[in-house]
Amino acid sequence: MRKTENQAVKTLFYLFIFPSLRTSIFIALFIANCSFLIGIDFSIRPKGFASFPMRAGNTSVEGFERYSVGGGGELGFEVDLAAKVLPTPMGLGFTLGLEGAMLINPLQSSNPSPASFYSGAGVLGIYIFPLSRFFFRIDGALGVNGFSYEERKSNPGLYWRGGTELGFRFTPSFIIAANVGWRHYTYGFDFADNGFESSRFVNSGIYTGITMQLSFQTNRGRGRDRIEVSLVQDTSLYPVFMQLYQTNPIGSVHIRNNENAELRNVRMSFRSDGYTASEFPCGSVPIIPRGGSSELPLFADFSPEILRFTDSSRILGELVIRYRFLGKERETVKVVTLASYNRNMVTFGGAAGDDASEFAAFISPTSPETLDFARFIAGLSRANSRIGHNRNMQYSIWLLEGLRASNIRFGKTYSSSKEVQFPAETLAYHTGTSRDLALLFAAALEGVGISSAFIYFRETENSAGDFLVAVNLGIGQSAAETLFNGTEKILIINDEVWLPLSMTAFNRGFMAVWNKGAEILDQIFTKGLEADFVMVKEAWASYPPAPLPELEGSPLRTDTEAAINQANLALQAYIIQEIYPLIFMAQSTGDNTAADYNRLGILFARAGLINDGKINYENAAKLGSVPAMSNRGNLALIEQDYTAAEHWFRQMLQHEPANKAALRGLERIEGSR
Repeated sequence: MRKTENQAVKTLFYLFIFPSLRTSIFIALFIANCSFLIGIDFSIRPKGFASFPMRAGNTSVEGFERYSVGGGGELGFEVDLAAKVLPTPMGLGFTLGLEGAMLINPLQSSNPSPASFYSGAGVLGIYIFPLSRFFFRIDGALGVNGFSYEERKSNPGLYWRGGTELGFRFTPSFIIAANVGWRHYTYGFDFADNGFESSRFVNSGIYTGITMQLSFQTNRGRGRDRIEVSLVQDTSLYPVFMQLYQTNPIGSVHIRNNENAELRNVRMSFRSDGYTASEFPCGSVPIIPRGGSSELPLFADFSPEILRFTDSSRILGELVIRYRFLGKERETVKVVTLASYNRNMVTFGGAAGDDASEFAAFISPTSPETLDFARFIAGLSRANSRIGHNRNMQYSIWLLEGLRASNIRFGKTYSSSKEVQFPAETLAYHTGTSRDLALLFAAALEGVGISSAFIYFRETENSAGDFLVAVNLGIGQSAAETLFNGTEKILIINDEVWLPLSMTAFNRGFMAVWNKGAEILDQIFTKGLEADFVMVKEAWASYPPAPLPELEGSPLRTDTEAAINQANLALQAYIIQEIYPLIFMAQSTGDNTAADYNRLGILFARAGLINDGKINYENAAKLGSVPAMSNRGNLALIEQDYTAAEHWFRQMLQHEPANKAALRGLERIEGSR
C-alpha cells in the first residue's frame, strides 16, 4: 500500500519536472476541457524574477549561506472566476489555476555548478483595479518541488509561495506588473521501505520581478452587446400622475456589463421624443465589474403630450447609459418600450387603503377650458352680488347654476370605475358622474382662489358610497351663526366652515345638492362610516395637477339669462331655508339691546329687506353700537348715498377717533366723488 502511495507522489512530481511531458499533458488537458471553458475567461501569465535566498532555506547545517542571488521564470494558466462564477459588486476578482516554475541559484562554494529548482502548484489569486488602469493582486500557490545539482536529483518535496503584484493595464487583455513575494522549498521525501522522513527547508527567500498577463474571453464575438439592458415594468404607467414619475420609479432596469473590463461611474437617464420634457437622470453606480450587473430605477420627466392618450398605448423611449471605460467616456443608447394606460385611469378602486388624494391630480386650476368658465361665472357673481352674503357661497351658487345653464348634467358615462374624466372633458361631454362633477366644481373653485376639498366614503351593505365636494366659506364658526340656521348643514373643521355638496342631486339645482350633501354627512356621522376628507391644496403636494393640453371642440355655450334666473331662485331658497328662521328667532327672543338690533339688521339685509335692515341698524346706533354705525354706513355706500355714508362714518369717529373702518370709508367716499 505504501509503495502505491509513493509511486503516486513520484508520478505527480515528474509531471512538473520534465517540461516536454508537462507541455504535452497541459495541451491535452486544455483541448479536452475546451467545452467546459466556453464562456469562462482565462489568462496566461509568464513571469520572470530574481531570487534573493535568505533565512532557514539558505542556511546549511554548518551555519553557512548556501546560495547567492539567482533567478528564474514561471508560466501560469488561470481561470477567472469573477465574471461568471463569483461576481462581486465592487470589482474584486478571483482566479484559480496552475503554474510551473524553474529557479536557478548559484552555490556560494568553489563549485560553479548551480542548483536548479522545479515546482508545480495550484494557485489562487485575488485582484482588483483600484483605478481604471492600475492593477493590484495578491496570490498564493501550493504544490510540489524537486531540485537537481550536478547529476543528482531529489525526491518531491513541498513547495509554497505567496506574493503581490502592482501593475498597469494597457488594454483589457494585456497587463504588465511588478511582482514581489516569498518562495519556500523543502527537502523531498525518502521513499524507502521504512516510511517518510521529516521534511526540511532546502531553499527560501524573496523574489521580485515582472509579470505579463494575457487575458482571453471565450465568449467574445458571439453577437452579444457590450451593454445589455432589460426593463421590468410591474404595471403600466398612469399619465395623470406624470409628474410623480420623477421621484417614483416606473420600473427597474437591469444593466449587465459584457465589456472586457469593468465600467466606472455608470449613469443612466431616460428620454422619449415627444413624450418627455427633458432627458431625466435615473441614477448611477460607481462600478459594474466585468461580467457583473446592477439594477437602477427608471424615472422620467414626461411632457403633457402623454395626456393625449385616450386609449392604452406604448411609449418608445431611450435609455442613455454613460460610463467610463479604462479612463475614457463612453455612451450607449438602448431602446425600450413602456406600457401606458389611458389618461383617465387611476389606481383608486375604493378598497380600504386606497388613497383618495390621487383625484387631486385631475384638478388643474390653470386648465384653459375650466379657468375660462370659472372666470366667466365669477363675473356673473360679482355683477349680481347680494348685500351681506358670503362671497364664496354666492360664487358656489352661481357656479352650479351656471353649469346647469350650460347644459351640463349628472349621468352615466362610458368610463369604468377606475376611469375619471378631467374637468375639461366633463365640460366638453356635457355629462359626468358625481365624481366627475365634483372634480369639475373643485377645479372651478380653485381657479378663482376658493379653497375646496372632496369627501369620499366607501360603499357598505347599508349605504351607497358617494363623492362630495366641499367649499371653504372662509369664515369661522361664530360668523356662521348669522348665515345658517344651525350647524346641521355645514361642516366645521378646525374652526373653518365648509359647505358639503353632493353632485348626485346636480340636476335638481344648488339647494338639492347642498341638502343632499348635508344628509350624507349626517349619515356618515350617525352610522360611524369611514370617510376621507381631502383638501385639494394639501393633496397637490403628493399628486400635482396634471396639465391636460387644451381639447379641441366647440366652445361651451352658457344661457346667461337662465343662469341668472336659476341663481336668484337658489339664493332666495337659501334665504327662506336659513335666514328667515334666524329672523323669527331673533325677533322672538331678543331683548332689544344694541347687539340684538344689529344682528336683526344683518339678517334683514341678507334677506334682501334693506329698509328693515336700516331701521334696526339705526336703532342699534342710537344705543351707541359702533358696529351698527359701520353697517349702516356701508349700506349707504353701496347705495351711493355718500352724504348718509359720511354721516355714519363720522359718527363712528366721534366714538372711536382712530377707527380704521371709518377712516377707510371716508377715503372711499372721497375717491368716489
